[in-house]
Amino acid sequence: MGKRMRFFIVLIMVMMLAGCAGKEAETPEREATDSGSVALPVSTEYSFLTEEEEAGEEGTVWKDNAVDDYTAVINLRVAAETVKGTISGGVGGVFLSELGCIFHRQHLFPLSKDNWYGVNGYLPEGEEFKASFNLKADDEYGYFKIGNLSGEKGYAAFKIVWGEGNAVTETWFYELDESFQIVRKVKTEELMQKEISEFMGDAEGNFHLTHLTPPSKTEYFIYSPEGKLIFDEVLDFPMTLCAYGGGRVAACTDITCAECRMYEADLKAGNLRELPVSSEKNFKRGMGLTDYVFCMVPLDENGCIWCTKEGVFTCYSQEKEKKLLYKWSNHGIIPQRIENVLVTADGTIEILYHDAGGRNFVALRPTERKEELKSITIAVSPYNKNAYLSAAAYFINKYPQYIVIVKDDYDKTSLLTQLGAGDGPVLIDTELTGFEDLEKLWQPLDGFLEASGLAKEFIPEALELGKIGGVTYGIVNCFRISTLLVAEEGPKDWDYEGFVEALEKYDGAAFTYQFIQSAVDWRERFFTFFQNGLEDNYFLNPETGKLIFGTPSFERLLKVSEKAKKCPPYDEGKAIKKGKALFELFNVITLNQIFQLRRRLEAEGERAIGYPTKNGAKHFMEAVYPLAMRSTATDEEKEIAYTFMKVFLSKDAMMEDGRYLPVRKDVLEERLKQYEESNNMAKEYGYYDPIMSPELDWDKDIKFFEDLIHNSIPKKVFPASLQAVFDEEFSDYLGGRIDGKALDSHLKSRVWLYLEEQK
Repeated sequence: MGKRMRFFIVLIMVMMLAGCAGKEAETPEREATDSGSVALPVSTEYSFLTEEEEAGEEGTVWKDNAVDDYTAVINLRVAAETVKGTISGGVGGVFLSELGCIFHRQHLFPLSKDNWYGVNGYLPEGEEFKASFNLKADDEYGYFKIGNLSGEKGYAAFKIVWGEGNAVTETWFYELDESFQIVRKVKTEELMQKEISEFMGDAEGNFHLTHLTPPSKTEYFIYSPEGKLIFDEVLDFPMTLCAYGGGRVAACTDITCAECRMYEADLKAGNLRELPVSSEKNFKRGMGLTDYVFCMVPLDENGCIWCTKEGVFTCYSQEKEKKLLYKWSNHGIIPQRIENVLVTADGTIEILYHDAGGRNFVALRPTERKEELKSITIAVSPYNKNAYLSAAAYFINKYPQYIVIVKDDYDKTSLLTQLGAGDGPVLIDTELTGFEDLEKLWQPLDGFLEASGLAKEFIPEALELGKIGGVTYGIVNCFRISTLLVAEEGPKDWDYEGFVEALEKYDGAAFTYQFIQSAVDWRERFFTFFQNGLEDNYFLNPETGKLIFGTPSFERLLKVSEKAKKCPPYDEGKAIKKGKALFELFNVITLNQIFQLRRRLEAEGERAIGYPTKNGAKHFMEAVYPLAMRSTATDEEKEIAYTFMKVFLSKDAMMEDGRYLPVRKDVLEERLKQYEESNNMAKEYGYYDPIMSPELDWDKDIKFFEDLIHNSIPKKVFPASLQAVFDEEFSDYLGGRIDGKALDSHLKSRVWLYLEEQK
């Protein structure tokens, strides 16, 4: 444990020695920074909501709010019954029915005469029940399974009886009433010789079964009420059975974003017929699937219901537009997986979902009377949406009288217009708008981390990622590190001039990168190596107004840019070793990549030198995008917003967001533990890959990670209007529409005009 904690102890010491990470100003007057800019006074007027008793806490009665079209009448953690004295839970399963969530188990005891079949479950109103069958497990040696009876308040079941040598001697189908008593049974004409994956009955008395065959095919059987095989087809895809249409059964393919196909067996034709709900193109467009779909089932031939990370949606062909029925984050739910969805005859939506704590059963019904909670809106990009949805769910769990509305349908121009007029969402994911050149729109946040008790939880260098001119205007919850790699004999350091000089001396191509394909991409990327924001770049000095354009230095830059015309393939990281490129771009976004990189550099003699800056080579630390607050927010809006940001930066919420490296030390420590545990499990079960997930060398790996962080600086960007000038002119030059002389002239005049406008 000592080695494991070394990294975090060092980080804490660095923070204490630095003394300036988020430190409050001692006087209310503005102070001049080293760069000459003026820093705003630190705010100490932070107000947070009072945390209420968490919804669903043990000893309290869970009650949903009514802000959406549907409301949960129950939301329960569910599990199969544990019977004292059993040696095994036996075979069985869990499914949804008209009567709620059902667990089926064959309870096995040391003496076979004691074995019995039973169920336990929960009605849609939340009442728990248990039942046993009048068919005992030791009556006949075999396999028994119970399933849903579509559209009916009862159940279907089947039993395979084994004789000597486990040979199948009989196959029986049953229909059970709502008390699990047998009301009908039939012996099949053919013996069931295959393992059954899913089983279900329909309102016509037919029995539906599936058998999965490697690698991804499904055999679909249907037996008549008399036990005769009336349908048998092998499908070239995995599929699941689902109840729909008040007594029918559909076969649905595996869920992918927009490719769920839904079929029904045509018993007369002897084949599967695709439902219009999945075959009609216009209807698919109306569904507007943009997020990964957890589970999708038909409601009828022209409508369906599905779940995503955001919530529960429905769409009908006549409407051609999806509708959000229930948004998880509005109710404190964070699903990691949806196991099953069923819409009962009375319109109740039953869902089995898994969260971090296990399996849950939720039953949704139409909201009788909507209520309004005090709220704020946060504008987010679709890419970052899930992280904010999870945080919004944690928020409402702690503060059930308030809500954070997460929206991702903003147009950048209209959003900036709203914010400029002092209106619009209270919190803004600045991937939508830009950040550094819009500081007048943002509320200063210096002192927020101290007031919320979070400052000491952060990696010190990460505190700089939300700053503009030394003042905190945004918060970040994760980051990545970008660097440049060189061969062992390559440069040891470089500023901008040294970077150009190294390229002039090199005979090969400029660089290689795993994720760039075209020559235009190479050359456009090349010019970004010469800028890290307005204060640190090769092209201009904003204080003196000095420009590089029209000088020999710019001519040298254009000449060496030719080395980026034909950059070599990535070649699995061997391009710089083979002398095909001077350097390689490398992004570190996961722990695996950190450990992989250290071993690669050690094995190949390569070095992570970093990007050129005016002060030498540096690694770039990049936030996903800071979260900022609208400067015109009211006191009440600020109180909700500050509280949400505190939740967004909490350990629980940050553990849900695994995109990049976390800014909290305790979350990073937890990820390291998970990494080690995952490796140990992989070794135990024989699928460990030392290349993808190297075994931790705590001394070397943590020291390497420390060095990467300590030698990193925040990545800055040009103001949007200036960046647009560079993008346009360099694009024309690279596209052959203007020559170097014209590029020189255009940039000189347009950049000079920009600087004049800023005075």
